[in-house]
Amino acid sequence: MSTYRYLYGPVPSRRLGASLGIDLIPKKICSYDCIYCQVGKTTNHTLKRKAYYPTEAIKKELKEFLEDPDNAGRVDILTFSGSGEPTLHAGIGELIRFLKEITSIPVAVITNGSLLWDPQLQEDLLPADRIVPSLDAVTPAAFEAVNRPVEGLSVSRVIEGLKAFRERYKGEIWVEVLLCEGVNDAETDIAAIKKVLDEIGPDKVQLNTVVRPPAEVTARPLSEERLREICEFLGEKAEVIASFDTTRIPAYHKATEEEILNLLRRRPETAQKMSRSLGLHLHEVEKYLTQLLRKEKVLALRRGDEIYYEIVG
Repeated sequence: MSTYRYLYGPVPSRRLGASLGIDLIPKKICSYDCIYCQVGKTTNHTLKRKAYYPTEAIKKELKEFLEDPDNAGRVDILTFSGSGEPTLHAGIGELIRFLKEITSIPVAVITNGSLLWDPQLQEDLLPADRIVPSLDAVTPAAFEAVNRPVEGLSVSRVIEGLKAFRERYKGEIWVEVLLCEGVNDAETDIAAIKKVLDEIGPDKVQLNTVVRPPAEVTARPLSEERLREICEFLGEKAEVIASFDTTRIPAYHKATEEEILNLLRRRPETAQKMSRSLGLHLHEVEKYLTQLLRKEKVLALRRGDEIYYEIVG
């Protein structure tokens, strides 16, 4: 995959299985500046939709990858996600339609959900099989504290956008709720989130918390026990996705995990340096680091603005 600029993986996804990632936005262009974001702080805070990467170049890579049956056979789902907010790319609708023409592999979009009030974006996303938007908070104070939206974007607009899209969209909507201790996990926050989720009516609600090193040290994880309590309160559609068994995911390669560990046995490294050393996309390396952190095989240490990983023991 190192020959592709806009594609990465297939990588093990805790939600989607073996996912081919499609990166539409340069790091770190987003409508939010979430305190928990593992990609880092937002450098271009915007709601402007445009072709941040050339649509035709992305099409070319997708066609080349999917024409190889060995490649296509390793993929469960094609996922728009990556370094920034993918729905900011004005060509996302064209790319989704292109994929539906050339392959039967399902298409998903992982989004922060901040632009779903836009009728054009709604139209763009209709052909996708699954949309995975975030909804971390529904009160103005919690929304500002955890998501730090671009100026002028209100949580009420985000919520109305989710409701409007739900009415039009015939595919699956899986809403992710990421909770940070002491920021958006108060009983009043959770009760308010449940009320809004019940009004939206998603197919699934996926509870998550901080795992990889966040943009801000104030973003602290909830305990598994607390997540389970909240999950039960939210109802039968809710599930905790903050941990999962990698042995059940075909895209998780023990050999890649061991290559990362071998690098770290020599010295601590950043994810970026490991990406270059191994010839893997940064997001692919980060997926494995997430699992190694969960397994307590590596530690993450902040040195200035950089996150270094080192072997445990």
